[in-house]
Amino acid sequence: MSEGGRAPGRATFGSFYGALMAFIGVAVGLGNFWRFPYMAAAFGGGAFLVVYCVIVLLFGVPAIAAEFALGRLTRRNPLGAFRAVGMPGGRAAGWMVVLTIFVASSYYAVVVGWVFVYFVYSLTGALGTARPDALFQSLLGGVPVQLGATALVLGLAALVLLLGVRKGIERVSAIGLPVLFVLLLVLMARVLALPGVERGLRFYLVPDFSKLNAGVVAAALGQVFFSLSLGGTFHVTYGSYLGGDVDLPRSAWGTAIGDTLAALFAGFLVVPAAATFGLDLASGPPLTFVTVPRIFAHIAGGAGFAALFFGLLFFAAFLSSIAGLEVVIAMLVDEFHVSRTAAVLGVCGTELLLALPAVRSVGWILKSDLFWGSTMQPIGSACALVALAWVVGKGRALEEVRRGAPGAGFGALWFYWIRYVVPLGIVVILALGLKDVFATFFG
Repeated sequence: MSEGGRAPGRATFGSFYGALMAFIGVAVGLGNFWRFPYMAAAFGGGAFLVVYCVIVLLFGVPAIAAEFALGRLTRRNPLGAFRAVGMPGGRAAGWMVVLTIFVASSYYAVVVGWVFVYFVYSLTGALGTARPDALFQSLLGGVPVQLGATALVLGLAALVLLLGVRKGIERVSAIGLPVLFVLLLVLMARVLALPGVERGLRFYLVPDFSKLNAGVVAAALGQVFFSLSLGGTFHVTYGSYLGGDVDLPRSAWGTAIGDTLAALFAGFLVVPAAATFGLDLASGPPLTFVTVPRIFAHIAGGAGFAALFFGLLFFAAFLSSIAGLEVVIAMLVDEFHVSRTAAVLGVCGTELLLALPAVRSVGWILKSDLFWGSTMQPIGSACALVALAWVVGKGRALEEVRRGAPGAGFGALWFYWIRYVVPLGIVVILALGLKDVFATFFG
């Protein structure tokens, strides 16, 4: 990959493969393994899958391409990108996006720490000897354990980020993502070999369109944005590390396909088995830590498979946490000319301090995510679309998204789609998020 067109001294990904693995690594995370299975179960199984895949095509791919294009065009982090294109209020919008990711990364690191603790539990046998709900409550009550696990997550993230874009983010993603998918397929094959799983498979795969309603469509729309990491402008930051010869439509399609496959495979792991054993799939956050261990308790050699599950889940969540931290680090480096080493150490250290309330209260995590995740991140996605489609304009936007594409790339339809239609979807997500916020805080 050439580095033509990049800002002087700015890092770029070394290969298309490495960049694509990094993009998929941003998207694949807890949203695939925790949120997708219980959303699919709660909103109609196979009918939800159909709607979800359609929305990925109509909203996910165009929006990812838009964030990539804005990042590569400006060669900056979100704050710098909004200012560089002359977006009215761009500085304020950029600060809002960076603050959202900064806060969200703190409590997300705590949850990634939980996954690591469960990986250790599965290796030591604790997962098979304790009641899953009691074990989870014990973890939530153990502040030192949670704080130590969070510090480990942030410390490992700092090591990767200190190595930079190519030697750190790209290399870890390029090696780890294929391994993650192989392990995911191994686990899926084992679960699908369970006796009596056919009933659960029918629920998961066979659409019952009588269950379709506006609520299912809205839920699928929100899950697409959540799973693809749209709104956090991760893809703007990673897009700024792309050379001018990279095919952006191909990158967007690859990211969406990789993330969707991970979600579908995770659903195969959890939904059919849980439906077969009569387990609660709509338990929300405890799904991964209470329901999933019960599934592996029904499987011969379940302890080993549980270790594989929590190991791959940790890696997937870890890559997403790296992306969030990189948004903030890139802002400090670009806008304030802080050295990368100082930025990495400062951000990771501050995130550990910000994580203290989340370590002490799971309620803090749920309420924080409702506000910073479900509400503020869609606003970030809207800002990126406004910057590209309304401020940059049709000519420069199409030129950027087509640069490096072997054919014409995305055309005028894509531009008008991201200008008018995708923002309508964001308005729906935002309205639902605000409704939940008011119900939670003022209801």
